[in-house]
Amino acid sequence: MPSNLKRRSSESSSSNMENASDFSQPSTPKQIKTEHDSQELSKEERQERVFSNMRLRRIVKENHGSDINQLAFFFNNKNFSAPYGIDQSKTFDKRGAVQRDQSDTSNVLVTVGGAQINVYDNEHCGDHLDIMSHFNLAIESEEGSPPNKLLHSACWLHRPEDALIAVGGADMKIHILSLANSQELAILSGHSKTITDIQAYPQDDTHILSTSKDGTVRLWDVTTEKCLAIYDADATVSIFHPSGETFITAGPKGDFREWQVPNWGELSGEPQQFDKKSSRLLKKMHNDSQIDCIRYVNGNLLSKSINGRMEYWDPATETSIRSFRVKTGENFSRFDVSLNESFFCVGSSSGAIYVFNLHTGKQIAELQHRRSTKAVRCCVFTRDCRSVICAGEDAFIWRYDYIDDETLKEWANLQQKSSD
Repeated sequence: MPSNLKRRSSESSSSNMENASDFSQPSTPKQIKTEHDSQELSKEERQERVFSNMRLRRIVKENHGSDINQLAFFFNNKNFSAPYGIDQSKTFDKRGAVQRDQSDTSNVLVTVGGAQINVYDNEHCGDHLDIMSHFNLAIESEEGSPPNKLLHSACWLHRPEDALIAVGGADMKIHILSLANSQELAILSGHSKTITDIQAYPQDDTHILSTSKDGTVRLWDVTTEKCLAIYDADATVSIFHPSGETFITAGPKGDFREWQVPNWGELSGEPQQFDKKSSRLLKKMHNDSQIDCIRYVNGNLLSKSINGRMEYWDPATETSIRSFRVKTGENFSRFDVSLNESFFCVGSSSGAIYVFNLHTGKQIAELQHRRSTKAVRCCVFTRDCRSVICAGEDAFIWRYDYIDDETLKEWANLQQKSSD
């Protein structure tokens, strides 16, 4: 194992795991309907009921004390197919642990914060966030001063019998980590400033795209450990088109550019260079505000600026489909989209999570607890959309779970008795 990569036990990598089932109580019994009523609703309405019935159930504090900048489940959609959302049903063994197909890795969650990469099992161990593996990239240099290893982004790559994590940040390098072997397999060097975003190629598990403050975006072949192309893009984040033929970059001044992905057969030798003339400049959908997250959804783009404005738009025609003004405050935060591409969640500067229906524009839920007051930097849906997990300042992870109507009724009755 390389000297700059260490694996530690769960005791050293995280602390303060708490059962928060008694933290949140429904505000009024009038909000509660029976399960029989829910059967009369459409699938989308039943999913909305799930979000509105979520309560805080778990809190984890990682020991690095820094912001957690990204969360990512290993859904492995290119190699695994199964129901999701309310169509997914779980079976449990006698101990109450979730039974799942061996190729289903959707319970595996990675967090990126400080100089650490922590991997959690979100289901097997009694439906907890349980630490599986831990990597620490921070070591002291020969001079005795620790290098800046603050990490900003990561993505998953599937391998037979393994899962790789590509992670990057302030040290300007992309670290390729093996989860199965708990070791660093490669380091991809080339950027001259902080790496802010890493995206996996949608058509295979070999290529990734990295965005840096050095004004370039780089296309890499992870297997050969080579940089294939360098794009002159002043960007903060990027996203591949689902076809893999193009990608979009978004910058600190609200600009969007569309770039072509070259044919792999044409790339050999030195990295191919692409200047801005090679791109298509798109309309500024957020004026001059910095873009901190973009995703392709239903063939369109969903983009967010740090002032809380979100735009759902068609990049081909550059027309807006729907605008969202979310009460996030001035906050750098990655949003997430459900696997059925109907809902998104986004965090605020004051610890709240907002869930929206992308098609109707309706806010479905506001998830917050009195103890959650710091900025949310990222949030994700589980595969079954029965949990929303968020993280951010001070290394806290918060998990909100669906609570069935019967349990909510019991809580409401207890609340009523205690107030009498």
